[in-house]
Amino acid sequence: MSARTDLLGLFTSIALRPHSRCLYRGARVSSQFARHVSSSTSSQPKPKSTPKPELKSTPKPLPKSDPKPTPHELAAQKVPIHVGLDRNPDSVSAISRIPIPKGERGEVFTPSVLAYPLGLQHPPAPGQNVPYETRSFSERRKDFSSYEKALERRRVYLRSYLRPYFQEWRRVDYHRGKSFVSNERLFKKDKALYFPNLWGKTLSKEGDGGKGGKDTTPLLRGKVSIVCFQANEWATEQVESFVGAKENPQLNKLLENSDGMVQRIDINLQGDIARSWLVWLFKYRLRRMIPKERWDKYFMIKLPRDIRRGLTDEIRDAIGLLNSQVGYVYLVDPSCKIRWAGSGDAWAGEIDGLNAGIKKLIKDELTSSPQ
Repeated sequence: MSARTDLLGLFTSIALRPHSRCLYRGARVSSQFARHVSSSTSSQPKPKSTPKPELKSTPKPLPKSDPKPTPHELAAQKVPIHVGLDRNPDSVSAISRIPIPKGERGEVFTPSVLAYPLGLQHPPAPGQNVPYETRSFSERRKDFSSYEKALERRRVYLRSYLRPYFQEWRRVDYHRGKSFVSNERLFKKDKALYFPNLWGKTLSKEGDGGKGGKDTTPLLRGKVSIVCFQANEWATEQVESFVGAKENPQLNKLLENSDGMVQRIDINLQGDIARSWLVWLFKYRLRRMIPKERWDKYFMIKLPRDIRRGLTDEIRDAIGLLNSQVGYVYLVDPSCKIRWAGSGDAWAGEIDGLNAGIKKLIKDELTSSPQ
């Protein structure tokens, strides 16, 4: 244990150490070099000069007892706590506050019922959380020269690269990876949080847009949406336990009789480049399995290695998507707020809670819409 602690301390010290090409360090070195040159020149013997009349010197102010904090200290104070090395020191997710297993041998873990709403504080908008670069050259240069941004990037990268590779698969051992039990009733509208905007390619043959993909927010607005996340066959089976035709025939009747008010949106998560290429290469097989009317609502989103863009760790934590190998289902209202969520395999009562929530949202939408 001590060896592991020493190793983590070494990595942390290396990460917090300014790089040799860092602009901030270059400015520091140049100022130190200037002081060194001035002190060295002052130490050399000076030629004798005629004495000048003495002037009354004003007393120098005493040094302050409390010096101002250095730029390093100011930058460290502004870095958010949740980007530290250990995201889950209390075995609870950093943002959504969902209990997670510690991974210890012989641990007995039981998923808890959702106690807090999931989602983001701000409403989504098209163009947010896209995987490509949207900053201008001046903005990128400003971020590159900021020591605070550099410190945050290093700490986030250090945390991501030190994460165990099989961490998510080990958590699958507990109740087949179920992260939480769905809330029995819908989250109140004034307390519910927003579903994030996501961007990705779809199965549509007509194309998605200039960048090769499209946003999810325009599809979510004005409709009751069932958003399903899956990354593999395992997760797909778990999602179908909530929304499948055999497992939940009542939901499929609601989809057919809602006159387009209720829709299903699928998001296929791809963990690496190889998997994304394979999915895109064999997408014709997906078209055979999925009805044509759902092609433009089936998104393929790659989990970014550059965790500053796209579906970041912070967004995944905020919506409770704690394990990419597990299936998740979200019920989103017409204002893009998450009112209900489920994970893993459907347990007793969760399907009834999902169907009751959909009926409640349909009723609220019909009563609020003008006749």
